[in-house]
Amino acid sequence: MPKATVNGVELFYEVSGSGQPVLFIHGGYGGAESAVVAKLPPEIVGALPAGRFQIITYDRRNAGQSEFTLAHYTLEDLADDARALLDHLGVDKAIVVGSSAGGPIALQFALTYPQRTLALCLPNTGAYLMNPARPRSKAFGELAARARSEGDRAVFESRKAALRQAPALSGPRAGNEAAVRRQAAVAEALATISDEELFRLSTGEIRNAEAFQGYDYSSRLSELTMPVCIIHGTADATVPFAWGEALHQGIPGSEFHAIEGADHGVLVYDGAQQALRTWAERVISTVSV
Repeated sequence: MPKATVNGVELFYEVSGSGQPVLFIHGGYGGAESAVVAKLPPEIVGALPAGRFQIITYDRRNAGQSEFTLAHYTLEDLADDARALLDHLGVDKAIVVGSSAGGPIALQFALTYPQRTLALCLPNTGAYLMNPARPRSKAFGELAARARSEGDRAVFESRKAALRQAPALSGPRAGNEAAVRRQAAVAEALATISDEELFRLSTGEIRNAEAFQGYDYSSRLSELTMPVCIIHGTADATVPFAWGEALHQGIPGSEFHAIEGADHGVLVYDGAQQALRTWAERVISTVSV
């Protein structure tokens, strides 16, 4: 189980394949659900040929098997975690794939470290993911504000019972056997975990949500000059399809792939995997010329 202490936190990571490094930055906000089972849901890395790409995945801080901390941090810190992990692995430049909540981190990384970003892929994400116009984003903002004003312990006590319930599956995941098995494991673990451990994990989720507050990259999208690929499902019920379109309109020269009928978690769809594979192959072919 490889772990590295980078940027002051211990991160779990995995590396497979060989060739051009590709860094996957996963979505979600971590917390208890991500940590009570063996690992976060796997990124869709099989779409990229193992003989041509070195796939790097990791659990962000306060997620999965990485370190949980009660410290406050920002999206700049999360981007620095990714940069420090690449340093640890001796990777100078990578294709960066930031899906859903990993998207803003990938955007921050590419804007801060353009010389380390060979190309950027943004599946089912947006430039302003914590826009309060989206109910889920508004709820996260209110939760982070409550933790600051009322204290972590008071907020935890008010939501402790709800935290022990595994979220219901929806969309294509509801019919996915692996997702159903994972949800059952999450439900069992959440029912038996101690209050103190649940407090630590759930507060980590709030810290993650807090880190995203106020970051709107809309006005900076034109600064991105590396190849950019945006993939979004037309039926995404979590991040609006229009947010993916806005990324494409704001990033000069970007390419956009609309996956008809696809919900959130677009990389589980064959069409999205094909789009990622074709684009990534084109990127490394261009670099090789």
